[in-house]
Amino acid sequence: MTTALLAATVVATAPAVARAESNGGVRVMPLGDSITEGTQVPGGYRIGLWQRLAAGRYTIDFVGSQYNGPANLGDHDHEGHPGWRIDQIDANITGWLR
Repeated sequence: MTTALLAATVVATAPAVARAESNGGVRVMPLGDSITEGTQVPGGYRIGLWQRLAAGRYTIDFVGSQYNGPANLGDHDHEGHPGWRIDQIDANITGWLR
């Protein structure tokens, strides 16, 4: 939650226009477990996040080693790992941030 809040704060201070994969905008890493990956709902919360940022005309770039989601998700990169516990995410986050 802190990471999402920090990411949202960083994005909220950026200039406008969200559109497409690796667009050079503010990098946001959607991070978490199945709700991030989109196990039950394809794209998970990333769809609503992308749509809100795009509506605000922010330039963003989702990043991560995972890639999936429906066509209406403007950027498919993320770090969602279904079934992972916080200690597993914590053990890997340093490598993902490089």
